[in-house]
Amino acid sequence: MTRVAVVGAGWSGASCARALFDAGFGVEVFERSKVVGGHSRAEVLDGVVYEPNGAHIFHTSDAVVAEYVQRFGLNRRYGHCVLTEVFLAEDDDRSVLLSWPPQIEELRELPLWPQIERELAALPAEPSGADFATYVISMMGSTLYRLFIEGYTIKQWGRPPSELSSSFAPRRVELRRDGYRRLFRDTWEFFPAQGVNSVIESVLEPVTVNLESMVRLAALDDLAAFDHVVITAPLDEFAGCDGDLEWRGIRMESTVHATAEPAATVTPAYVVNRPSMRVPHTRTVETKHATGQLIDATVVSHEFPGAPARHYPVPTVDGRFESRNRELKTEIATTAPRPVWFCGRLANYQYINQDEAIRQGLDCAARIAAAAAS
Repeated sequence: MTRVAVVGAGWSGASCARALFDAGFGVEVFERSKVVGGHSRAEVLDGVVYEPNGAHIFHTSDAVVAEYVQRFGLNRRYGHCVLTEVFLAEDDDRSVLLSWPPQIEELRELPLWPQIERELAALPAEPSGADFATYVISMMGSTLYRLFIEGYTIKQWGRPPSELSSSFAPRRVELRRDGYRRLFRDTWEFFPAQGVNSVIESVLEPVTVNLESMVRLAALDDLAAFDHVVITAPLDEFAGCDGDLEWRGIRMESTVHATAEPAATVTPAYVVNRPSMRVPHTRTVETKHATGQLIDATVVSHEFPGAPARHYPVPTVDGRFESRNRELKTEIATTAPRPVWFCGRLANYQYINQDEAIRQGLDCAARIAAAAAS
């Protein structure tokens, strides 16, 4: 029997491991933490389900992935809407709540609309620009960029938007003219009432999982019993060269609030973006909006960027960290005593959604199966 070791028990590692197990491989997962699920896990505070790593809504238009997650119990429908708190003037403390992405019909009601309208009329037919700031301004004009984007981006990434690549802008920034309020346009969108923990645990249920088990490149000889190794961990950590890749982490400050009614919440939406530099956090997250939990309390989390954690890769204009990650893949593959495979957000140094992480796990398993059969 071909044996495969999978390093990491987030979505990509779990889906890869289960696919290989179902195909008849001997599989073991090695996870550094005390629990599986990685960044997507929910937790409970005073009985309230909340998300210690920020909001995670499953959405996809990939029919295979949608069928896959429903097989393991991820099937509760949900429609995610986001609000943004906008200060219309630098010298005015009054703010308004607007939809995210910005909606033209709402913007028409603002006192700034004449200026916004002039800027929109002057935009090029298609947005362009190598850096994030240039691209987004060419998409929506400088006023909307200032109101919705600039401060959030500076806080989130810890650097001027002009130093960031525009590569992720088409997927993350939009100006809407059709009145569609939900954030995602995908065919399937789910949010389990208790978070995804039980779903990922169900995926891994028949697979041997070694928790609190850290695997690094220098210790791969300890996995001599395995024919292949799948790495979903960050490669700078795995290779023992911390600092070669830049990451941005977040810190959630979560507070329990009593509510008068079991269904009540205290913020206007599950996620409220706070792009203004007047506030240090980037957004508030109140997961109870999504879970529908009936309990006389709720948890509101303020999301602060800049924590020492590997949550988001940093997409610079010159792509230097993506380049270094590719070099690390080559170095690891050359050094490793057996075939190694890479999948997932951390190992590929990519800013991806849950469904994309699952798809990478399934595709990685298929490639290993094909290699074993050849």
